[in-house]
Amino acid sequence: MATQNCALMNTVTALSRYIKEQLADTHQQGEVDQFILRIFDHLRSFTRLDLIMKRNERLSEEEVNYIREAVLRLKNHEPVQYVLGHTEFMGIELVVNEKVLIPRPETEELVAWILDDHLNDNFSLLDIGTGSGCIPITIKKRRPGAQIEAWDICPDALDVACCNARRNEADIRFEVRDIFNFRKYNISTKDIIVSNPPYVTVKEIPLMQPNVLKYEPEVALFVEDDKPLKYYEAIGEMAIDFLKPGGCLYFEINEAYSREVCALLENYGFVQVERRKDINGRWRMVRAYRP
Repeated sequence: MATQNCALMNTVTALSRYIKEQLADTHQQGEVDQFILRIFDHLRSFTRLDLIMKRNERLSEEEVNYIREAVLRLKNHEPVQYVLGHTEFMGIELVVNEKVLIPRPETEELVAWILDDHLNDNFSLLDIGTGSGCIPITIKKRRPGAQIEAWDICPDALDVACCNARRNEADIRFEVRDIFNFRKYNISTKDIIVSNPPYVTVKEIPLMQPNVLKYEPEVALFVEDDKPLKYYEAIGEMAIDFLKPGGCLYFEINEAYSREVCALLENYGFVQVERRKDINGRWRMVRAYRP
């Protein structure tokens, strides 16, 4: 009888209930439902319908132990993407860990803007601060003829990006580069430069979720309160020299500084500077052209 009860506890239904009970005090119900779907998708490629139709399937001891470990990590507010070790970005799967930011929906909108502007793939592109490599890899997959380079100051982040490029068969040149010392590098001119740099100010930390503050890399998130535009200043100075005439500069931005970023780029000599709202109505993207 004990063996039978143990087996029953290993069913999809029982383990789903276990996840809900364990996370009830730390997460919203809708969020927990998403965790359940993502965990079973990771383990068995289940869809939402599979959770119903295959509810009496039994999991192996290894799978049960995986779920228990995942629940412990989730209770400590670790992002589910880090727990699973991967996430999806515009239809491609990316490895993620604590060395890189988890790609956000706003960045998908930035990539979509670039792709909409450049329907052909006869262009060169540089991504500055690439992190997981989500921007250049997605663009390379959609525009295979493009010549793409990506920089990051963190070698560990570039290890993740290189892994993702290999997994997605994307031929990208990755370099460890410091944008604040860009003049010491031999840089070829580009048709497009894009960046999603650190832009959260220290004063905004109290507004951040605990899972972000505890686990995601600070160096990729925060800037000093008195220098909120320092990355945009450095990248703008570099881009005005190394974009080809008519080339495009794209930024993801902090909505609180959208006007300031636009004014900065105009002061550098960029033209047709345009900011764009994301799906939530916030100013989160900027595009500018080198004359």
